[in-house]
Amino acid sequence: MHVLKLHFAIIRYCCGLLLLLFLPAVMAKSITIAASPWQGLTHADGSGLYFQIFREAMATQDVKLNFRLSNWKRAKHMFYAKRADVLLADYRHEDPSRLYPRWHLDYDQSVQLYSLQPLQNLAQLQGRPVGWMLGYDFDQYLPVPVERYEVATEEEGFMLLQHQRLAAFISYQSHQPDPMVLPLYSLEILAAQPLYPLFQNDFEGRQLARAYDLGMAQLYRSGRLAELHGNQARYQHARYEQVK
Repeated sequence: MHVLKLHFAIIRYCCGLLLLLFLPAVMAKSITIAASPWQGLTHADGSGLYFQIFREAMATQDVKLNFRLSNWKRAKHMFYAKRADVLLADYRHEDPSRLYPRWHLDYDQSVQLYSLQPLQNLAQLQGRPVGWMLGYDFDQYLPVPVERYEVATEEEGFMLLQHQRLAAFISYQSHQPDPMVLPLYSLEILAAQPLYPLFQNDFEGRQLARAYDLGMAQLYRSGRLAELHGNQARYQHARYEQVK
């Protein structure tokens, strides 16, 4: 009987060791990151500069990252419906419900308003159809109300502008078509802004944001952020030195 009890005790001890061995993998937190597909930055296979920076910033945490791509409107809805833990990436807004880290992910490009005819002022657009990509809500940077027209692709927006279905189309500077193909007038409505990952404003979100900030600081000090950007001009555009 004594031998049998000893045998069971050894089995329980071994099972306990196995449980401790595999516990970190079982307990690993899985977080969902919602984003829109941006060429070179966020791809469906988890590659892209933004995903890689975020992945390495969170590398010391026992978390599994699940990247979910959709159009920007759906990505935002997913985050605000609390079906995603992180939203990559958005401007800083004065909204207490949004939790921003100290470190931005990148600097966006300037936002331009494109038109076929020159505009004396933006007030001329009042009540007229103006387009932009789904979910971008660029009308918030206009001084007058316009007829909102959201499009699925940049190409669609510029095509509608070319065929005079839109009075103006708002997009980023790098998306402007070849001037030889489609000559346009442009007007900057928003200067380049830092882009931040958004975290849920709760205990877990604050923990994740803190971990992200610590990771970004380490990547910056080690020179790894510069390596990830590859191109020196691209790295300088991100303006990480502004983080205090």
